[in-house]
Amino acid sequence: MATPSRPTAYHVPAPGGGATQDEPPARALKRAGRGELAVFTWKVLIVAGVAALTIFLWKISGTLLLIFTGVLFAILLQRLTGYVQRATGLGHGWSLAIVLFLLVALIGGGIWLMGTSMSAQLGQLQEQVTKAMGMLPDGWRERIMEQGKEWPWMNQLSSFASGLAYVVGDAVVVMFAALYLAASPGVYQRGVVLLVPPRGQKRACEVMDVAGESLWKWLIGQLVAMAAVGTMIAVGLWLLGIPSALALGIVAGLLEFIPLVGPFLAAVPALLIGFAQSPQDALWVAGLYLVIQQVEGNLITPLLQKRVVDLPPVVTIGAIAAGGVLFGIMGMFLATPLAVVVLVLVNLLYIEDELGEPRHFPSDKS
Repeated sequence: MATPSRPTAYHVPAPGGGATQDEPPARALKRAGRGELAVFTWKVLIVAGVAALTIFLWKISGTLLLIFTGVLFAILLQRLTGYVQRATGLGHGWSLAIVLFLLVALIGGGIWLMGTSMSAQLGQLQEQVTKAMGMLPDGWRERIMEQGKEWPWMNQLSSFASGLAYVVGDAVVVMFAALYLAASPGVYQRGVVLLVPPRGQKRACEVMDVAGESLWKWLIGQLVAMAAVGTMIAVGLWLLGIPSALALGIVAGLLEFIPLVGPFLAAVPALLIGFAQSPQDALWVAGLYLVIQQVEGNLITPLLQKRVVDLPPVVTIGAIAAGGVLFGIMGMFLATPLAVVVLVLVNLLYIEDELGEPRHFPSDKS
């Protein structure tokens, strides 16, 4: 009589990775299922962690943008401090103090010039408005007065004050972040490098140096664009016969650093002065500012960034558009420098390190 055949045994590793043992098929399948479940669980946890991190970064994107703005100003302060230090032989602290004093004097002078230009024309502007109101028919004038009484002044002032408080708070955060970073840049750079594994710390320092140099070149292009806009505004207003053309040009150049809001703020005093002379002059001033801003945004800045930092003009325009859609005005302001950093990371960490190809940005000749 034939003996019954024994179930086929599978040769599997023993628990703990030691000797092997024979295991029935059911138990082997159960063990394999547990292994697949563990792998699937880890994949789900990784995806959930990445999603949670992405949502968290999106929630604090405003704070991260403010810190990045502080980094930009810190680079500006650090480079200017280095120039003063080499020219005077003073220490880092005293050189930084001199740079801060000069910047505060320049910005304060621009604000003073703008206030002087506006206050000198407010009386004349009031006379023009009163005269224009007197020329209107009685029915229109009464209707305008009634609309003015019904307009929610307090609500509008409250909204404006709230928005101004947020702007001032953000400016304070950026200012102190820039000061601390410029005062001790090595401390913060070492802190970032320590987050990288030891084998990649040297490369991390190289990437940060290249990114800092590229951002400095972007700042140079931005400063040149500011000077160009200020010069064109001053010359254009002088040709139109607008008073305080030089002061208004300086104000326009300084505020050009702030996208969208800056040019608008710079145009307000010029429009008031132009309207104080005549409504036709105000229209000419508005047309001048509009044309110059279009030339600056679509021609001067993209070509300068291509020349100075080797950033393609299409990338500049596309980054500004994408930044505005994702993060509003702040995103438009930081879109180009963020694009510079992204291109540096892609070229150094992916094209050079992973693909073994020479980088294309930033080029050695830029």
